Amino acid sequence: MVFSHEVEQQLLGALLNHPKKYVEVAPHLAASDFVSDVNGVIFSFLKSDYDQGNFIDEVILSERIKLSGISFEDNINITEYTRGLKLRMSSPDSVTEATKELKKLSVRRERAETGIQLTKKMKNLDSSKSLTEIIDAADVIYNTHMDLYDNGDNFPKNIFSDMEEVVELKGNNPQSGFGPPGPHKRLHELYGSLLRPGNITTIVARTGVGKTQFVMDFCTKVSIAHNLPILHLDNGEMSKEELMMRQCASLSGVPLNLLETGQWRAGGAAVVKKVRAVWEKVKNYQFYYQNVGGMNIDSMIQIIKYFYYAQVKRGNPMILSFDYIKTTAESAKNKSEWQVVGEMVDKFKRLIQKDLTMDGEPLVSMITSVQSNRSGITTNRSADNIVEDESIVSLSDRITQFSSHLFALRQKTLDELAQEDNLGTHRLTCFKYRHLGENIHRAIQPVRLPNGDLKRNFINLNFDNFNITEVGDLQDAVDSEVDVDLIEENAIDGDINI
Repeated sequence: MVFSHEVEQQLLGALLNHPKKYVEVAPHLAASDFVSDVNGVIFSFLKSDYDQGNFIDEVILSERIKLSGISFEDNINITEYTRGLKLRMSSPDSVTEATKELKKLSVRRERAETGIQLTKKMKNLDSSKSLTEIIDAADVIYNTHMDLYDNGDNFPKNIFSDMEEVVELKGNNPQSGFGPPGPHKRLHELYGSLLRPGNITTIVARTGVGKTQFVMDFCTKVSIAHNLPILHLDNGEMSKEELMMRQCASLSGVPLNLLETGQWRAGGAAVVKKVRAVWEKVKNYQFYYQNVGGMNIDSMIQIIKYFYYAQVKRGNPMILSFDYIKTTAESAKNKSEWQVVGEMVDKFKRLIQKDLTMDGEPLVSMITSVQSNRSGITTNRSADNIVEDESIVSLSDRITQFSSHLFALRQKTLDELAQEDNLGTHRLTCFKYRHLGENIHRAIQPVRLPNGDLKRNFINLNFDNFNITEVGDLQDAVDSEVDVDLIEENAIDGDINI
């Protein structure tokens, strides 16, 4: 068995000598971490008093254990044993160090026991079980123990105590930003990375507008540029083949219809060349698909954890794409729609901020989408009659609450298309941000239009055969118009020849 009697004694001695350090390590310790019966009992008695702020000495400790009537093997003299613990040399820091060593041993024992349980389960599993059932059975055993020990620091800390060290360290190692930059330059300049680890970016749009298309295009391009694996969870509305065809259309530029019908070879040599040029490109691309239609959030979390630890490996970054937020199988358990969705978003947030971390730092970023309510309808409306604020987000206010970035995506209206020639087919408007890019002023300040009106800034996007490109923001459009007017005025004055 993996254990160290010496480490157990060192920790108990340090706790007796420096009881005020107990509160810092208490969230990480349990009697089960001690293999020795006597050490486990001593810790239990210490914990009982320390939890109440009563810092007892070794004499009171030994008397209470003797009065309890607990006996130990080898007829251990508890009075002499606790006195020996007290006499051990220790410093306040040794409480933390000994706790870390004890937890490492405890986790190793637990993992070893998990392996034994897995072996026993696999040997006794019914041969009629399917491959999925076999994996699920192993998953239950492994993941049940995965979160028993939190490597994070759960004790409140004074944020000023380490400020100098942290800020100076960052000054020694300056970064251009947090999270991988996306494919749209102006979008990144205004709002920073939409795939910052531990953050959730949400796209809200009416059905059929292109939220799936935007999310897939965005995270795929980031994945390719930065060699990041994507786990894409689909709620059952898109099959693997549908997504595959869309990706191929985007990468090749060949119309989706030709690919889906298999008539692309009849399109001529140029079309065939475009399609086959994709094969070499995608050899190293990493876009993993999983249909989670009908699953509850806990089942989804298990899939994500299993994939991450088995495929991506602990400590590596990953993009989690979820299409899209809606009620699930949990709605059958007498929960309202907003409760189901609220719990879903809450658990996703805890997963990427608390569970899938290394040394307390998040590694997984998430991008998802949700349908807007009826207030977000734009069909047959003019631009002046469209609602553009967070009130269009459907299902639950927690979506807005837990999103680091919240964007509304919509098609441009007919009057906008007529007025904004060559400025794309869609608009992306930011409703909420937790962090911004380098051009903060441009992101938060309204844009003054040529007629003097003020308007919230937005990004122009062009959707073309599942490939999405940026066409600047509203400020770019206004600046362009001003430049044209200036050139024409100067031309009339004879300063510029055009």
